[in-house]
Amino acid sequence: MKRIFLALLLLSWTPVVAAQNVALGEKTPDLKGASWLDDRLPAPGRTTLLVFFHSASRPSVESLAHLQALGQKFGGRLNVVVVAKERPESVAAVVRPYAEGNLTVAFDEGGRSFAAYDVQYLPFGVLVSAKGRALWMGNPRQLTEATIESNIR
Repeated sequence: MKRIFLALLLLSWTPVVAAQNVALGEKTPDLKGASWLDDRLPAPGRTTLLVFFHSASRPSVESLAHLQALGQKFGGRLNVVVVAKERPESVAAVVRPYAEGNLTVAFDEGGRSFAAYDVQYLPFGVLVSAKGRALWMGNPRQLTEATIESNIR
């Protein structure tokens, strides 16, 4: 009886174990199925700061100016990608004023990327190397220029 219980318990954990989690130094999930604001995609081959966003989150909206400044500071060495789970027409007016240069906006309408990264709070950022490995994660408002500089190659 104990073995059956243990087997059922392990089977119930299988989806959690099989779920894709982000760990520093490990490969990160791709942004599959995303559409892009004004069809602007990030430049390939760069370190990328992914920032998960929702327009109803005041901290998310307040972080946009900081993200824009980081994008301007690091120019051609860093992509800043704001990932919204909302419909484009719901969030475009909020993010468009900041979407310039290397700051682009991806729409994850199905929420697959939010789920793959297991986003628990907003804003949530992941600094990803050009090879797709997680370098840093946390609140992007706390990400410093020194941290970015030390991770850009």
